[in-house]
Amino acid sequence: MVTRRVTLADVSKEAGVGIATVSRALAPQDHPDVSAETRSRIRAVADRLGYRPSVTARALRTSDYHAVSILLPEGIWGWWDPAVRGATAAADRLGYRVLVQQFANPEHTADEGLRTLPYAGPSNAAAIVASLVEVPTEGLLIFGSADDTGVAEAARRLRLPIMTVDDVAQDLVLPTIVTDSRVGAREGVEHLIGLGRRKIAYVGSQYDAFYVKERLLGYRDALAGAGIPFREELVIPCAYTIDESRRTYPEFDRFLESEPDIDAIFCEADEIAAPVLRSLRAAGRSVPDEISVVGFDDDRPAVIVDPPLTTVRQPYEELGRRALDALLRLIAGDTIPIGRELVPPSIVVRDSTAPAG
Repeated sequence: MVTRRVTLADVSKEAGVGIATVSRALAPQDHPDVSAETRSRIRAVADRLGYRPSVTARALRTSDYHAVSILLPEGIWGWWDPAVRGATAAADRLGYRVLVQQFANPEHTADEGLRTLPYAGPSNAAAIVASLVEVPTEGLLIFGSADDTGVAEAARRLRLPIMTVDDVAQDLVLPTIVTDSRVGAREGVEHLIGLGRRKIAYVGSQYDAFYVKERLLGYRDALAGAGIPFREELVIPCAYTIDESRRTYPEFDRFLESEPDIDAIFCEADEIAAPVLRSLRAAGRSVPDEISVVGFDDDRPAVIVDPPLTTVRQPYEELGRRALDALLRLIAGDTIPIGRELVPPSIVVRDSTAPAG
C-alpha cells in the first residue's frame, strides 16, 4: 500500500511561503533568489514532513507508476547479474519498475603492483546520482560507493533514499548489505579441518578491501577454534589477482618451490583458486588427495576448473532481494542506520576436497 505523498503545497503551508519559493529552495542547485537562511528553514520543514520530490509528476506519469534505479559499476564481475535479478524480482512483486544504469570507474595501478577493484575508488557515480533529478525514480540501489561522500551528498540533496551492496568499503557513509565473509571463510576452513586437514595455507590478494580482511580473519578464527597455531608463512598474498589473463601467480609459485608441508589451501576467491590449481598441477601436487582446495564466491571459475571447486557460496540473489526490500522501506519513510547487514553464505562441496589419507 502506497501512502499519501507530502507535496510542495504541504511544505509551502507549513513554512509560510509560496510554492514557487519552496520549489526554488528545494532545487538540487542553490537558487540565487532564495537566501541561505530561507533555504535552510524550508529544507528543515521538508525534512520534518518527509517530503520527497514527486518524480511521477515530473515524468507526467499516473499515480500508479513507481520506479527505483540500480547503478552498477563497469567491470567484469558476473555476480552482479544474479544480485540484480534478485532485486528486480523483489521490486516486481511490489509493483516497482527498475531502471538500470552503469557508472564508470577509472583504473589505478600503484607502484607496488596493487590495483583497485572495479568498484572501488573515485568514480562518476555522484554525477550520475545528481542527474537522477530528471529521472522518474523514487530510490536508488547502488553496487559499491558505500563510502562515497559525493554519492551520499548527491542523494541527500535530491532527498532520494539510497541503499548499497558493497563489501569493499571500510568506512561507511551509507547503509549496505553484504555477505558475511568472516563467517564464510571460517566455515570453509572448518570444512577442511573436518576432513582431517591441519596444515592449511591461505592464498589471497593484496587489495585493501573490507572483505579481504574479513576472510583472512575467518581463516584465523577456524584455526584458533581447532587449536591449530596460525603460521604467517602459510599466508601468501598475491598481486593482480583480478587479472584473469594470469595463469599462475609468481608469489604462490615461489611458495611451492620452497616445498611447504601443507595438506590444504583456502583461497580468498574462486578466481584465485584457478591459478592455484594450475600451479599445483605443474608442481605435481595431487588435488584433492594430497592437497584439498576451497574457494570463496561460487562464481563461474568454481565449476569450470579441474577438479570442480569446493567453495563458499555467496547468496547473490538474496543480497539483491534484501537490498531492494531495505530500499523500499526507506522509500516508505523507515530509517536504516549506516552500517552493514550481514547475510550468511553456505558451503558447496565438489571434487577439490577429500578426507586426508
